Amino acid sequence: MSGGAPDTRQRIVATAQALFARFGLKKTTLEEIIRRANVAKGTFYKYFSNKEALFMEVVERESATLTALIREAVREAPSAQDKMRAYLKVRVRTFAEFANLYEITRETVSEYWPRCEGIREKHLLEEQRIVQSVLVGGVSEGAFEVHAPELAACAIVMAARGLESSWMLEANLLELEEGANALLDVMFKGILRR
Repeated sequence: MSGGAPDTRQRIVATAQALFARFGLKKTTLEEIIRRANVAKGTFYKYFSNKEALFMEVVERESATLTALIREAVREAPSAQDKMRAYLKVRVRTFAEFANLYEITRETVSEYWPRCEGIREKHLLEEQRIVQSVLVGGVSEGAFEVHAPELAACAIVMAARGLESSWMLEANLLELEEGANALLDVMFKGILRR
């Protein structure tokens, strides 16, 4: 490790991410972050004004990583249906791994969620654009029949976001994937009797 400023900042963020995920925002102390990141208190304050500002950066990074992983999985999938499956699979698995994206809803929803929601909304809009491009591609290859891709993408992202609800977060990964598969069944087959 070179010990430069980006490395120090990254080490602080990575340390905090692990501690927040394990103990939560309230139970993780600034002193523990500083000790485990092996930085001086003054060094911490060079990069972050307080623990909450650091938490916001952790949430931003987790959200950006989730979006990047979705984009990559969709790009690599061969067909429109495979792209939609890849989107939901990556979303469910990655979200389940990134505890900090939802930990505050369990701990201090009224205090921190409004600030985190802005971060999440920015990334959800990007996610919606990715899903919309999958739908448009699926229509052009004859796999999907979607009359309003933008609205359909919004509905799909909102449904996928529903998998983040507190009752789903208590579920194990297998149950989360079953929820994603049920959503795919409704999307691909519909609910009307044929």
